[in-house]
Amino acid sequence: MSVRVQCPSCGGAVVFEVGSSMVAVCPYCRSAVARGDRSIENLGKVAELVETGAVLRVGLEGKFDGRKFRLTGRVQLQHEAGGVWDEWYAAFGNDKWGWLSEAQGRYYMLFAHSESGDLPEYRSISAGDGVYLNEESTRYVVAETGTAKASGAEGEIPYRLAPGSSYLFADLSGPEGEFATLDYSEVPPSLYIGREITLDDLGIPEKIRREIYELRQVKAKKIDCPNCGGPLDLLAPDKTERVGCPFCGSMLDATQGNLTLLEALKEPPFSLAIPLGSRGMFGDDERTVIGAIERSVTVDGTDYHWQEYLLYDQRDGFEWLVRSDNHWNRAKGVPIGKIDEGRSNAAFKGRSFRLFQAGTATVRGVIGECYWKVSVGEQAYARDYINPPELLSSERSRSGSTEEENWTLGSYLTPEEVQAAFKLEKPLAPPKGVAPNQLFPYKRLYAYGFFFAMMLCFLGVVMLIASPKRKIYEHTFQLRGATPAQAVAFGAPVSTASDKVERFDTEYFELKGRKNVKVTVTCPNLNGYLVADCDLVQESTGLVVPFLAPLTHYTGTEDGEAWTDGDNSHSVTLSSQGAGRYALKLEVEKENSSQTGPLIVTVEQGSASGMMWFLIFLGIVSIPICIGIYHLIFNSRRWENSSIEPPEERDEEESRPEPPKAIDEPLPMADEISPSGRPIARPVAMPVKRKKKKRPREEDDDAE
Repeated sequence: MSVRVQCPSCGGAVVFEVGSSMVAVCPYCRSAVARGDRSIENLGKVAELVETGAVLRVGLEGKFDGRKFRLTGRVQLQHEAGGVWDEWYAAFGNDKWGWLSEAQGRYYMLFAHSESGDLPEYRSISAGDGVYLNEESTRYVVAETGTAKASGAEGEIPYRLAPGSSYLFADLSGPEGEFATLDYSEVPPSLYIGREITLDDLGIPEKIRREIYELRQVKAKKIDCPNCGGPLDLLAPDKTERVGCPFCGSMLDATQGNLTLLEALKEPPFSLAIPLGSRGMFGDDERTVIGAIERSVTVDGTDYHWQEYLLYDQRDGFEWLVRSDNHWNRAKGVPIGKIDEGRSNAAFKGRSFRLFQAGTATVRGVIGECYWKVSVGEQAYARDYINPPELLSSERSRSGSTEEENWTLGSYLTPEEVQAAFKLEKPLAPPKGVAPNQLFPYKRLYAYGFFFAMMLCFLGVVMLIASPKRKIYEHTFQLRGATPAQAVAFGAPVSTASDKVERFDTEYFELKGRKNVKVTVTCPNLNGYLVADCDLVQESTGLVVPFLAPLTHYTGTEDGEAWTDGDNSHSVTLSSQGAGRYALKLEVEKENSSQTGPLIVTVEQGSASGMMWFLIFLGIVSIPICIGIYHLIFNSRRWENSSIEPPEERDEEESRPEPPKAIDEPLPMADEISPSGRPIARPVAMPVKRKKKKRPREEDDDAE
């Protein structure tokens, strides 16, 4: 049941539609009217609301987890550094309230937690700390701490709002998308717990979103730069805080309606590889380039620069396209609560990332629009973790009492992919060196080598089964002993050369074409060595194919035990011969002229050649071996650009080094570091270089 009261300031009618509302803003004089048990109280005037491009509005109805709600009021909170964000109040049935926070196109539905004891003190927490709230088993991570000031308001509000009042807060993130806020305006602090949601989760019709977006586009008129007069077409006017003029490079403030000159320059601070306003397609995602930032790190007195292009979509919000040494990464914000960070590694969604570099990143120039009040000289401490082709980055910044830590996940893109996405006519400059998260380009060859090796083995088995060897010819010759004519020298018989050599000829046999030929010579009674000098002779052409078949076989007895050494058989595989009739001619040289017994000659076709298969296998395996060597060189070049020692070079005791001290020390910040609200997604940090490679920023400009 609604309640109508008279505004104590102007006398106008103020209606409380919800029975549990405590404050309503007078629509006539903008006084905050508090409803008590017996009287109406004027809490003071609230400021006009700043246009933030909100899709939501007072009176809008929707559903959350199947429960209907209506937005009854809105409070606009001002960040300590100047930015603003909106908190909407959703009235559910039975006097239940939800707090709906909106900033940079992200939405969080929170509900007051009934238990508020055992909560951490504000001074005891900082960005990046892990916190357990009351009896909650979920580990939250502090994303931001700071001061919020209530500036503007409208509609009905479920708590006693004092215009202009300030309070300390802490935003926390959970591992499954949970979100929580600690409000330190009272003792003990209030706790609100919920999760990140989308407009689809709230059941906000697409028609309403489109109408509001089109209305904003009508308001987004072209504005001239107050310094050089160049035309500026703001692509996200409702979310833009800073504008860098692409014609003169001047820094402009976009929060007060007309652009205000903050810093005048004569020319842009850097050149763009992708023009402002360019639209790119990444799969089904369309993104528009609305701004660019150049940043740098300083290592041993040398500055190393890179560029970050701000991409915008009316539905999905902001993301980044990072260019470093002409390598590219598409980066999106991820909740800090989903990150499990160690000393030298970090985990995200079950994937492990290795610390690659860390350092202080400084803003050197801005062109186009930016969603927070960025300033030249602004600094943030950054850490990069790699798991190619992904790069997980953290940035921690401070401004006054505000401290925040934000994470982004980047995916590697080649210049060709970026050029195709934006349909650029001029090819982008080729990359230099190896990027931290660049994939090894020939990794597939490992799989190909394994595949072909397995296919070779399979083919060999199939050939053995489908094409068994076939015996063509076999004959047994008899070796003769020594002749009676023997010479005697120093009392011992000595055989002549003719006694050690015997010659044999086989009959002609038929060979088929395109099949190898295997010849086996066996001497079962051999005790010594024997060499068969063989000739394969074709009957029709007289073509001779010579080969040797050496046999070595010794037997004896030692200490009553028989022993053998060597083999009394030897096989030679010849390549396929032309079809026709062939014969073998053998000249056998024996170690002992007294050697007698059978000499068996066997001819087969279709037998497998182990040497041939080995050579083919070696040829296949040599490719991944060479690729593996190049892979090692590739990874070595990757880690040359790291500010962290590769894990394989560390001692076991140093495998988890302490983080750089700068994480816990005050950072030398610029005079103005102004996020536009909470929570905020900041750009990825790249790259931190070692002094081994000195690449002045002019190289990137020349590469254009």
